[in-house]
Amino acid sequence: MRLKAILLSTLVSLSFVVGHSQTDTSFEVGINLGVASFQTDYGQRGDMSTLTGNIGFAFGAAAYMNFFDSSVEWNSKANWASQHLKVKAEISYLKAELEHHLESSDEEILAMHGSSSLVNLGGVLEYHFLDLTRFSTNIAENKFSPFVGIGAMVNFSKPTFETSLDLPAKYVGHIYDDPETVFSVLFSFGTRVSVGYKSSIVLDSRWQYFTSDKIDALDSEHFSNKHNDWMYFLSVGYVFFIN
Repeated sequence: MRLKAILLSTLVSLSFVVGHSQTDTSFEVGINLGVASFQTDYGQRGDMSTLTGNIGFAFGAAAYMNFFDSSVEWNSKANWASQHLKVKAEISYLKAELEHHLESSDEEILAMHGSSSLVNLGGVLEYHFLDLTRFSTNIAENKFSPFVGIGAMVNFSKPTFETSLDLPAKYVGHIYDDPETVFSVLFSFGTRVSVGYKSSIVLDSRWQYFTSDKIDALDSEHFSNKHNDWMYFLSVGYVFFIN
């Protein structure tokens, strides 16, 4: 219920900002590349080799809507929303090879491996700490624009699973390698760095939590399996204004 409430609150916030802004708007587009640490039923909770072992690569595209006109040096309609908020729409693709990165004498556990492929589609509401009109317009007094964000996404998942030995008992009957559509919430933080007139580099990191425990095809009912799958995503992108 808590996760559904966060999803609903995010969508309502995005709709409110878009529908009630009284300022002019401007738009940006960009591309990004990144790496993601998949935290699933593979590995052991809290083990460093698990955090650094199941790493996937990602690429994507994004579009941003601002609540100011980037072509002028001063917007008479500027308000708090135009100075601090951006709405981001994103589509991205991630894939990781998964296996158990831990020392174990259980050969059946070590024989398990698979992959997870994800297409993410959704939106993020970003709050920028400094005045965006002083970063993105002709004034360009600020070279950095740190931000935090909250978002919701729909995720199209396609996991695979293989093993060269018999399945461990806790996974018998609990392998799910069919495609599925799930939702996720994310919290992000990062910064923009101005690199030219109306263009910037975006450094973005996020924690993304899924409504499913089947992103990796494993969903054991064992008592040790307490949480759904999640990932930590770090990316770098290039963004520029199109108006």
